[in-house]
Amino acid sequence: MSELEGIFNPKSVALIGATETEGKVGQSVMKNLMKFKEHGGKLFPVNRKYNEIYGIKCYNSILNIEDAIDLVILAIPAEYTVDAMEECGKKGIKSAIIITAGFSESDNKDLELKLKNVIDKYKIRTIGPNCLGVINLYSNLNASFSKEFSKIGNIAFISQSGAILTALLDIAEYSNLGFSKIVSMGNKIDIQEDEILRYLENDPNTKVIALYIEGLKDGKFISAAKRISRKKPVIVLKSGRSKEGAKAVSSHTGSLAGNSEVYNAAFKKSRVFNVEGFEDLVNLLKIFSVQPRMKSNRIAVVTNAGGFGVLAADSVDKYGLELAKFSKETVLELKKYLPETSKISNPLDLIGDADVERYRHAFELIEKDKNIDGLLVILTPQGMTDSLGVSRELVKLKNYMICKNEKMPIVASFVGGGSVMESRSYLQEKGIPAFICPELAVKALACLYRQSILRDKYDSPEYLNKIRKEVSSVKKDNHVLIKELLENPNESNSKEFLKLNGFNIPKKFVAKSVEEAETYAKSLGKVVMKVVSSNIPHKSDAGCVIINPANIKEAFETIIKNGEKYLSEKNVDGIIDGVLVEEYILGKEIIIGAKRDPVFGPVVMTGLGGIFVEVLKDVSFGISPITEEYAEEIIKSLKSYKILEGVRGEKRSDINYLKELMVRVGVLMEVYNEILEIDINPAFIKEEGHGGIVGDALIVIQNKLK
Repeated sequence: MSELEGIFNPKSVALIGATETEGKVGQSVMKNLMKFKEHGGKLFPVNRKYNEIYGIKCYNSILNIEDAIDLVILAIPAEYTVDAMEECGKKGIKSAIIITAGFSESDNKDLELKLKNVIDKYKIRTIGPNCLGVINLYSNLNASFSKEFSKIGNIAFISQSGAILTALLDIAEYSNLGFSKIVSMGNKIDIQEDEILRYLENDPNTKVIALYIEGLKDGKFISAAKRISRKKPVIVLKSGRSKEGAKAVSSHTGSLAGNSEVYNAAFKKSRVFNVEGFEDLVNLLKIFSVQPRMKSNRIAVVTNAGGFGVLAADSVDKYGLELAKFSKETVLELKKYLPETSKISNPLDLIGDADVERYRHAFELIEKDKNIDGLLVILTPQGMTDSLGVSRELVKLKNYMICKNEKMPIVASFVGGGSVMESRSYLQEKGIPAFICPELAVKALACLYRQSILRDKYDSPEYLNKIRKEVSSVKKDNHVLIKELLENPNESNSKEFLKLNGFNIPKKFVAKSVEEAETYAKSLGKVVMKVVSSNIPHKSDAGCVIINPANIKEAFETIIKNGEKYLSEKNVDGIIDGVLVEEYILGKEIIIGAKRDPVFGPVVMTGLGGIFVEVLKDVSFGISPITEEYAEEIIKSLKSYKILEGVRGEKRSDINYLKELMVRVGVLMEVYNEILEIDINPAFIKEEGHGGIVGDALIVIQNKLK
């Protein structure tokens, strides 16, 4: 049995802070719990001031209740919660909801720490503090101070904000949204989102899960969400997407990987629907809660307004759906019912004078067409169009398909105001999502189709595990050398470290004098010269990189001079180990990087180099571990991906090499905890089948190696 059963399905509940005083939280919670009592649950009010509340015996201490208590709810001032939870622990209670505010959210972190110590001491699974509470509509439990909510359905909503939660509950009736479980997380002193997701995975009453998240405390969310998303869609609305809280660090990856980018990468890996706003959240709940799985991306659009049909077609292309090609039989039959001015194509324009019969005939023919796996019906107010009549015909179509055990998603966009309001409400009531504009309807259908794809998508760990084995073996066999290299991770040593771990690097030498530099350059031909110092991370900015120098002596002296000037101006107590003389490499520039995120751990980044990263910032992020399939997803999400595929006669780049780099960088971050950042910028990728080579490398380590 799950540890969360006591939270969601208690048989007995005690409310500490119960009262009949209007306006008090304890009174709102007590009134909400009366329904739980009416349906057979045991309810025990606790308050020293009263002998009874609402006719129920009231106890002056939780310890005086003879019965076992499954769940305790605290609605008392913050300063009394620690002692109250201590008594709950002595009583043997294992589940708690702490509604009380006044902890870390009010800078009272010490009190919250004391509270957590008690919770951990007695192993009390706890929601809150500073939360609205928990509602389970299937067990008649409203353990919250929210207003009574009776619309039972299949949506579970988990929210870090009580206000967002109450707003959704208020809009639910209009959108015909029904809920199974509702959880206000508050400060998340104990139970986290991932645990609730695991609980909901096998909950028969929950079909779709939505979360409002301000922040996560660890990366466990990813595995939990990824697992459940194969069975049930998970929708996430994340606030705080700006880069205000992002701290730039030494590497390009660190400066580019802001809070928003890392969370987006985490949600992408989790296979959740990462929506941009509250409207998107509601729209996806509308479609996922009532519509069946979408078999393919082929949809039909039926409209009485050509312009809105075109807008729908634009959205179909934008969101990756396809306008189905009507079968010959469908086309022939449509010609019998449609006026000559109507063009038989998809979108199907029934013309502005379309009546109920014309819509009905179109619905009947589309239902029979095996080329169609989704339907969008658009209607605009016209004098001859009975919008409510059309909506009734659409509901008949839905019910007919259910009777035949044929499941096809159906959505509507009745565009207008008061004249179509009743029709939209009727459709919502009967389980057909109605959107205010076609673009939103198409976007929702596209998400429905994406969920169908995600259910069957799996990553293969074979290649990842192969690289893990290689890197672990290298670490074991070269422990002393690797320690030396990472103690002074200048570019030369960083590249030697990468070479040990399977990366291709250029031919290179470290020159300590002009004479050595001239000798090395002569043996290599065309060269690049750079300062060698772990204290100068961005060598170009310091004037310490010279490509194909005409005079090796002048180049050597310039690099040393500029390096010393940089250290002096930056007041850095560092050393210059020499000048790197390296063969000149050609190829398409890419960037690969990694950093450690405090929540999700190693984050790997890639993108095309040059202007794409410096100006356009066209980079994409992934959360380690990086499998081969996951690496491909990350690469394909780049706006510049088509350049890698080859454009205007260029040959396709070796994308497999790029995938290998991403996997290897992710594994290095796993195996070497002392590495904080890796920045390979650029790496040069050659044409398909010819691999590539590391052009520049920066490794940032902790002050002390582990």
